[in-house]
Amino acid sequence: MRVRLHPGGLLAGFTASGHAGAGRKGEDIVCAAATALLRTAAKVLAGEPGLTVDGQSPEPGVMRLVLKPPPEEKRDWVRGVTATLLRGLTDLAEEFPGRLKLKIDGARRGEY
Repeated sequence: MRVRLHPGGLLAGFTASGHAGAGRKGEDIVCAAATALLRTAAKVLAGEPGLTVDGQSPEPGVMRLVLKPPPEEKRDWVRGVTATLLRGLTDLAEEFPGRLKLKIDGARRGEY
C-alpha cells in the first residue's frame, strides 16, 4: 500500500492492492481493516464540496484514489482526514507486522 502526501501533510492519494495473508481470502482481518479505513476516507473526501477526488477499484483487491491539492479553506479539514487515515494504517501495520506493507511518500517526521 502506498499513500502519497501533498506538502504540509495533506493526502494526495493512495494505491492499495493485494492480500495481507492474515487469513483466508474474504476472512482476512488486516485486509478488512485497511479496506474499511481507505473506503471511509475516500467516501468522506468525495462527499466534501470543493474537493476534486478521483477514485477507482478496477478489480477486487485493488483501490486507488487521487486528491487534487485542496483549496486553502479546506486544508485543515483534509489534514484531519489524512491524519486519521494515517494513524489507523500505521497502527494496523504496527499491530500486524509484516502483514501490511505501508509506504508513505512525501511525509516528513511530525507531519501526521
